[in-house]
Amino acid sequence: MTIISASLDYKSAAIDVREKFSYTSTKIREILKNIKAVDGVSGAVLLCTCNRTEVYISGENIENLNPAMFLCRMSGFIDHKLLMPLFSIRCDSESIFHLMEVACGLQSMVLFEEQIITQVKHAAAIAREEKTIDSTLETLFRLSITAAKKAKTEVKVKAVPTSAAESAVSELSKKYCFTHKKVLVIGNGEIGRLCCKKLLELGADLTITLRKYKHGEIIVPVGCNTISYDEREGFLSCADVVISATTSPHFTITRDMVEKHQRKPEFFIDLALPRDIEPEISKIEGVESYNLDRFCTDFSVLNHKEVRKIREVIYGFILQFEKWENYRKEAGLIKE
Repeated sequence: MTIISASLDYKSAAIDVREKFSYTSTKIREILKNIKAVDGVSGAVLLCTCNRTEVYISGENIENLNPAMFLCRMSGFIDHKLLMPLFSIRCDSESIFHLMEVACGLQSMVLFEEQIITQVKHAAAIAREEKTIDSTLETLFRLSITAAKKAKTEVKVKAVPTSAAESAVSELSKKYCFTHKKVLVIGNGEIGRLCCKKLLELGADLTITLRKYKHGEIIVPVGCNTISYDEREGFLSCADVVISATTSPHFTITRDMVEKHQRKPEFFIDLALPRDIEPEISKIEGVESYNLDRFCTDFSVLNHKEVRKIREVIYGFILQFEKWENYRKEAGLIKE
């Protein structure tokens, strides 16, 4: 049984390339089914986050299968030759080690970020629902998630934000005082709420958009004002800062929306992939616009010992996976 993987991340590709490989849940399910239908493939899992797209494939006689080429074709790229150098292709032990590092947050834009464990779990869950995960990948993902939980419990890191949202707000607060500033947060998902939490600590006057309100289903952070998502354009003339973090396939803020107003926000922060805020906004005089790539900071320099300890945890779980593989091989021989 062979495991091969292909990954595209913030280190190898800019955001305008990564967003082409950012898939909806429906598209992920479609891709998984197509991969599973390939001869020799017994399992497939697709991990898709703001900072990376990675596919893990297991099977027999699949050494010549190019998972990166497959992703390019599924993303509509007929001529994929220019994109191939952006992917990292790994096999067997390299794929295993890489996934465990990813789950532990060692490969994240924000080192040790907390959200990645949930994202790895979700990737495995979708594959499970679509029946594209086999026992090999099921075991690998389970051990990777367990390794991440153990690392998080046992290793305490220094001076690192817990998410891209916290990193973005913290970075901008170094040159901009949020106290009493009017901030519009578009999107009431996890990222939006994390932004609100940090901004409230900094004394901002917060307003968050809601697409709908149903008691018990939508959480509004305490201290936030609310407006309908459809009111966002009219609110721009009141806002000093706009932060957008939705899963919308379209821009939530366009250049035309901003230029209509005589008074414009000073900063636009886009924490979504695909991007929420039209890049052309940065060309408007007096307006600054940032996306996810702006907030990439290497916190590993402060945590050399911690990174080493986490890798020691990973090596222990790699041994567990190898023991499982050996047991399965022996059980097969005994059965024969």
